[in-house]
Amino acid sequence: MNSTNFSIEIPLSTEEILHAKFDINLVYEKYIPEKFLIPKVLKTILYIFGFPGNILACLLWLQKPMLHSSGCYLAALAVSDVIFLIMSLMYDLTIYWKVKILDFPTICQLFPCLYLSVQYLSPLLTLAFTVERFISIRFPFKRRIYCNIKRAVCVILTLVVISLGVAGIQIYFWDYDHQSEKCVNKLELAYLSEKWTWITECLMFMFVPGLILFFNILLVVTMRNSSRRAQELYGPMPPKQRTATTKMLLVVSFVLIFTTIPVSIVYSLNDKFPVGDANTIDNISNDITWQRYLNFVLTQEVIYDLGLVHYACNFYLYLLTGKRFRLAIKKYFQKLSVMRLVDFRDRSSRSLRSSFTELRSLS
Repeated sequence: MNSTNFSIEIPLSTEEILHAKFDINLVYEKYIPEKFLIPKVLKTILYIFGFPGNILACLLWLQKPMLHSSGCYLAALAVSDVIFLIMSLMYDLTIYWKVKILDFPTICQLFPCLYLSVQYLSPLLTLAFTVERFISIRFPFKRRIYCNIKRAVCVILTLVVISLGVAGIQIYFWDYDHQSEKCVNKLELAYLSEKWTWITECLMFMFVPGLILFFNILLVVTMRNSSRRAQELYGPMPPKQRTATTKMLLVVSFVLIFTTIPVSIVYSLNDKFPVGDANTIDNISNDITWQRYLNFVLTQEVIYDLGLVHYACNFYLYLLTGKRFRLAIKKYFQKLSVMRLVDFRDRSSRSLRSSFTELRSLS
């Protein structure tokens, strides 16, 4: 998930070490061009499906009767995902399409902070509605106290502040180099930046998903025990709406877990595949260290891109697993159709009245 390295520079040959530094992306372009082709294809697909899906999801979760405590979390998640997709698109235009968007003063410092904060917010929001759903199922008499819209809004705002606070230090790690006209890490803070990023990556993308998995397991066990006791007391019963919503949220949280943890694992392996010796850069094809590094970078890119799926697919998961959500979207589009029809009739009637008025004035 640590995709804010705008320009990591290494020397390309022994002679050039004395004179200049070059972007490692030039090495990638020469030896593993797939590193740039794969994200162009996969991320374009994500943007095509992600933007309309998240916008529709946000609109629907804010509509009655979908507006409840879980709906607040899911609407906030949709907004966060839209912001992430916008910032990811800006990043892709800079790195893969060579459009100068981020390499400017101030933007250079602010972008890593905002970009990472929305990445942190996604698992935190998922953890929040998972815990809320667990409380709702496990402690039904406390549901009105802990599972209401007011408390959900307070939790969402708190998580936003936490995400911005954790990512805020990135402002000091990055600086605009006027000589190269690029956004680069401050050399004097490189060690601190590396350690801070490592800690936050492990916390947000390994520990938090681990907590989500833990509460999901507790939730599944609780639901199973509750269903068994209900059947023993009352016989077979139709599934409640609350249980159906819980299953939908379980699917969403499991998708986040299975897409996020592999990215974190790959990120943790960075030190196991070091960059090759600069003295052998002219003979990369025959250098084992360079080959291992480039193969790892390509594999890492594929896993990173696939790890972004949960930022774009939640709306489609709601459609597949939520009957109530499907009915809500059907009613929403029917309402839009009726509104358009009424608006068309009003405009037609106004046009006819104005035509009759003009005829009368002429007569």
